[in-house]
Amino acid sequence: MIEAVLESAYRGAGLDRSSVESARPIGGGCINNALRVRTAGGAYCLKWNADAGRDFFRMEADGLSALADSDAVQVPRVIALSGDEDEVPWLLLEWIEQTRATGDTWRRLGHGLARLHRTREDLSPEPDSPGFGWHRDNVIGSLPQPNRWMDQWAAFWTELRILPLARELGSNGTLSRSRLGLVERAAARMNRLLAPAATEDGPSLLHGDLWSGNVLFGRRHTAPTADPRPFLIDPAVYVGHREVDLAMCRLFGGFAAPFYDAYHAAWPLQSDHERRLPAYQLYPLLVHARLFGGGYVASVVRAAQAVLD
Repeated sequence: MIEAVLESAYRGAGLDRSSVESARPIGGGCINNALRVRTAGGAYCLKWNADAGRDFFRMEADGLSALADSDAVQVPRVIALSGDEDEVPWLLLEWIEQTRATGDTWRRLGHGLARLHRTREDLSPEPDSPGFGWHRDNVIGSLPQPNRWMDQWAAFWTELRILPLARELGSNGTLSRSRLGLVERAAARMNRLLAPAATEDGPSLLHGDLWSGNVLFGRRHTAPTADPRPFLIDPAVYVGHREVDLAMCRLFGGFAAPFYDAYHAAWPLQSDHERRLPAYQLYPLLVHARLFGGGYVASVVRAAQAVLD
């Protein structure tokens, strides 16, 4: 299987097999397989997943393209991706030579994320529309993420993020009836809690899955002497309220103080943003409860209760 993926990727990228010097496994992900492919002309990251649907990596490429088009943040360039004729879906990206994070690179990330969140034009389905969503459904991790356009942010967050996952967890027994009821009561508070701030800030282009594992610090392989920069990977892109990304950053940690300082200097959060934090952390906690179960269920309950307190 690996050989078939490699051959297809080489053809897709216009690479001569004889120019390939090595193809070595790399770790760090829990969903896809990945190789570092070194050639005479450069290095690449090849990802594949035999269990993924044919659109899986197309959705990732779409998200990377949207982030790149914002001119706000850096992402690895998409070199090639699998076609309908490929039995195993794959994605070939440029290789990023990683370096250690510094105060400067964290500040670059904070400023870049604020610029990304100010990206609004040409994202909604109609000019001057306040819509939230995306032009296609995508995934967060390996889970489907619906993204139909909706005018009301709180309705989008409730109907397309919180309730579908909570009810799935209720139906499979991960959430007891009482715990599901708690999440549903929290969801009923979302309009009053989220709508005013989202209206004031307006829609933003989001990374959508911004934990520390989806940030790389380094240089493009083609620019070995360039200053190190932050790169965002594995997006779950859509248009939403900017506090979603910041809440994810804080949920799992790993983001240094200069990142937050730079973001706030570029675009300060509203004074009551802490009040909305549990509501925005509830979704990624539900995702993790669905994927991994265990202690995330208790975290879901705590977040829902914090929304109600």
